[in-house]
Amino acid sequence: MSTGGGRRAAPRRRANDTVSYIPPVREPRFSMKALRAAGVSGLFLAWLGGFAVALTSVVAVGFPDVYARYGAAVLAVVFTAGVARRSGGRSTLWATLVAILAAIALLTDRAWAMAGASVITATFGAVLAVLLTRPSEKVSGVIREYVIALVVATSAAVGVAAWNAPLVYQRFYLIVLGAALVTAFGIVWSLGAGLHGLGRRGVGLIIGGALVVVVLLVYGTIVRSYGSAGVVDAIDEAVVWLRDTIGGVPRPTEVLIGFPALVWGISTRSNRRQGWWMCAFGVVGTAVMASALGSPNADTLYVALSTLYSAILGLGLGLVVRALDPGSTSRSGRRAARRDGDTYVRPEPPRFAALK
Repeated sequence: MSTGGGRRAAPRRRANDTVSYIPPVREPRFSMKALRAAGVSGLFLAWLGGFAVALTSVVAVGFPDVYARYGAAVLAVVFTAGVARRSGGRSTLWATLVAILAAIALLTDRAWAMAGASVITATFGAVLAVLLTRPSEKVSGVIREYVIALVVATSAAVGVAAWNAPLVYQRFYLIVLGAALVTAFGIVWSLGAGLHGLGRRGVGLIIGGALVVVVLLVYGTIVRSYGSAGVVDAIDEAVVWLRDTIGGVPRPTEVLIGFPALVWGISTRSNRRQGWWMCAFGVVGTAVMASALGSPNADTLYVALSTLYSAILGLGLGLVVRALDPGSTSRSGRRAARRDGDTYVRPEPPRFAALK
């Protein structure tokens, strides 16, 4: 149809034609980032509160002893959730299962439930102490991360003391140490820190570290059980002299393996992910720490001083090993070092984020 001037009229709009319209979408009130930050803050506050309440089991502050176990239960749940979150697992599921076990222990006072809760508290506390560390190439940063690991392991030891479960200490200690090592090695393997890139020297160090752990544990047991009376008496006299003189006795597994490996691993991770293998052996130190108050008759001051001396000696030995470490001996490691230069610092996720 045309108008008088010869111009075609605009077509009429059909009834079924609609103007494209995008309704406004309200932004979410809370972003996932904010929710994650709130969850991390909640776990930290729960750890702080649980640690403070459980601490009343070893420090006389006039607080009823019955409540110390509630603090230990909170610590067990927090440690489990922290390990699961850091390793990329289902933190809600595992934390719920541990919470059920802790509730059974609190409500029924059954020996098996309290013993199981004690093992979980010590094991996951020891593993989390290592997982929360960050790599550092500077001595000050290494010491800072080392202290953080010791604080977390100390809270695990306090949690074990708060449970006050009827335990056979030697059996409890070996179970915690074995479970912590298996858990740590499984997590490190899942992170992709395989044996490739370690070189012959690195693989030798891993195997050597495992042999030293076995030798120290087996030798100590054999000497105590089947050693001659003269050797056993000499060891006992040395322990008594150290205890009377300085109030505590450094533990060989912490001084020679656990703490030096942790210091070395924190430093090595700043440029090679294989440093996680050293940190896995660092769990030996934190596991011994976490299980130190497992015996109901443990002397808190003696354990604290022994841990302090072990931590100081282990830190010194670890810094010496760190200074003597020439770096990766594998060909790929040497090529990467030449290509990236001395300024390369290997990135890792934030402290409270999943490692994978």
